[in-house]
Amino acid sequence: MVVDDDDDDDDDSNDNNSRDDNRPGAIDTRAQSSDPPSISSGREAIESSLRQKVYVEHYPDVRAGAPIDDEVVPDANPFSAAHQGNPYLPFMSEMDWKIARWAKLRGQGSTAMSEMLSIPGLQDSLNLSYKNSRELNRIIDHQLPSHRPRFQRAEIELEGSTFDVYYRDVIACIRALFMDKTFAPYLVFAPERHYSDEWQENRLYHDMHTGKWWWTTQTQITLFGGKSMYPVYITIGNIPKQLRRKVSQQTQILLAYLPTTRLEHIINEAAKRRMVLNILHTALREILRPLHKAGLDGLNMTTGHGMTHRTHPILAAHVGDYMENIAIVGCKMGECPRCTVPFNELGDFELDYPLRNLREILDALATYDTDRNSFAHTCRNAGIKPIPHPYWEDLPFVDIFMVITPDILHQLYQGLVRHLISWIKKSYSHEQLDARIRCLPLNSHARSIVNSHGLY
Repeated sequence: MVVDDDDDDDDDSNDNNSRDDNRPGAIDTRAQSSDPPSISSGREAIESSLRQKVYVEHYPDVRAGAPIDDEVVPDANPFSAAHQGNPYLPFMSEMDWKIARWAKLRGQGSTAMSEMLSIPGLQDSLNLSYKNSRELNRIIDHQLPSHRPRFQRAEIELEGSTFDVYYRDVIACIRALFMDKTFAPYLVFAPERHYSDEWQENRLYHDMHTGKWWWTTQTQITLFGGKSMYPVYITIGNIPKQLRRKVSQQTQILLAYLPTTRLEHIINEAAKRRMVLNILHTALREILRPLHKAGLDGLNMTTGHGMTHRTHPILAAHVGDYMENIAIVGCKMGECPRCTVPFNELGDFELDYPLRNLREILDALATYDTDRNSFAHTCRNAGIKPIPHPYWEDLPFVDIFMVITPDILHQLYQGLVRHLISWIKKSYSHEQLDARIRCLPLNSHARSIVNSHGLY
């Protein structure tokens, strides 16, 4: 997901050859670093010093990403004013807060905490705002301020069966990330082109705002205005990847739990697979429905610094493993979910095949409403499964075959790397591998796994 900023119309007044950093289309010849200074570790500092000079071409319209109003919006957090007198609200004092923090992060459990607080006179002498773990949980759940929206429950009905979906408002999730003060100094609002040379011959790609997609989409917007559940997470591309990739920064929000079911009442395996696919797309279509209007019309969002921007929430990437990707695009097992390469030519990197034809596939999907009898046949000819209204069908500025991207964990680490490690272990003995690893030069970030043999 990326929040792309709005411009009302195109501006031809740019000079791409200018070296004035304050002018649109300028090339910034200073060395650039994408690492936010406050989160850089020792390793990142070393890597930053070794980076080559980067030449930056800024987006030619200065209004791209600019605040729509210079007025700073005051903090909307209702606790801000009260914090002037007591920064530990809703707790009564620093001790009250520290004991609660200890109980949740270092304590021995809810029962032990309640037993300790039941000691006569302890709660009064410490002036605590809770008498047991239940009251402490109630304060945390209902009184602590949180920018994360609450979950809601919805039911989807397919072929006479009802399935529960638990989800958060997608716009509220995007707004929560956008207005988080932690990310405010690092948010990116406009696309850039990065080059390794001043002649702009060698393009560099390292973050979402440096890619072709954001630049192209910015131009389009400028011109035209107790159960088993499957978790779905969301983040925004405005946050640099140096923050986004760190779990500790909490840049992802749990958006929804999708229903998973064995569908034991359906005996036919083909019918069962179709039903699972329909449940997936129906649930995602309901969850992401607000993106259609917001992506086209745009909406105002305020950052943690109080600056308001006109934004367009657009689906920019859907990360999944291979099985998830073919379910999302609707292609068959063994096929490339992105392009038209034949099965027997997969893995041949010298060949270049075009992406699947989105227009042709959308026309085939439209026959579900106009000619349902030929729907399956038309989809088969277009190279897609007959999915009634996949969730991405009506989302603005979305080409699903460009949006899907591999899951690094399953497709790279557990796929390619695990296969490579398995192959190396079969080629060498554990003793040979240990000897080779011991010959590696010292590295401050190398990890030693105790009691291990070879590679794991």
